[in-house]
Amino acid sequence: MRPKPAGLERSYAAQFNDPSVVAAYASRPPYPDRLVSLVLDLAGRSGGSILDLGCGTGELARRLAPGVRSITAIDHAERMIDRARQLPGGNATNVKWIVGRVEDVPLSQAFSLALAAESFHWFDWDVLCPLLGRRVNSSLLVLIERCEVGSPWSSELRPLLARFSTNRDFRPYDLVHELVARSCYFVHGRRTFGPDVVRQSVDDYITSIHSRNGFSRDRMTPEAALQFDQAVRACVVAHAKDDFLEVQAETRAVWGQVRDPD
Repeated sequence: MRPKPAGLERSYAAQFNDPSVVAAYASRPPYPDRLVSLVLDLAGRSGGSILDLGCGTGELARRLAPGVRSITAIDHAERMIDRARQLPGGNATNVKWIVGRVEDVPLSQAFSLALAAESFHWFDWDVLCPLLGRRVNSSLLVLIERCEVGSPWSSELRPLLARFSTNRDFRPYDLVHELVARSCYFVHGRRTFGPDVVRQSVDDYITSIHSRNGFSRDRMTPEAALQFDQAVRACVVAHAKDDFLEVQAETRAVWGQVRDPD
């Protein structure tokens, strides 16, 4: 069996229950409306039911809820779910919030599709893929990634990220390529949205970086976090107008059939 790439073994709940990480999620650029519309179409709109895997503070679950019959949103970090309930749309009657590991939560219904937005790399694929095959109609899984592209400060920022990241053993890999290589995912379609220009204050831009696994404040020493913030500010401030940056965000959606891993 092809081994899963290493590098994210630390417990998700241990990191993402940290209040600073939960708060940092608010600084992330929002997903485009066109992505929400695509997922609604794939789910069958008003008749659809969606399983949101690793939902975080529930941005997509809350935005999708008005257009489908039901959403079950799961996250291992209790504070993420608590925050999701408090945000606009978090009290929708057709959203079921669940705290737990997605591999362990008992699912009593079938879903139109499952989605994982920047979260599937955290899961145990050998356990989850067969589960999705049983509980999701046509085994349909939508994978979503969002990234910053074309920023004029990228060449200066990259060495800072490499220097300060706490994920010293992590080696980047292409999630979709890895799943396809294991014969547990068969791509049916792809769509890229953007780049969309998102206006962010310099403070929010720095905070959004701290929402990433390798830069959460609970993993960095206070001294390292302060040095990192000062270095990033110095890197981007020349490109800011009235202390705001124009960040280009690209969102990529892939959908296909999930199967048991080889």
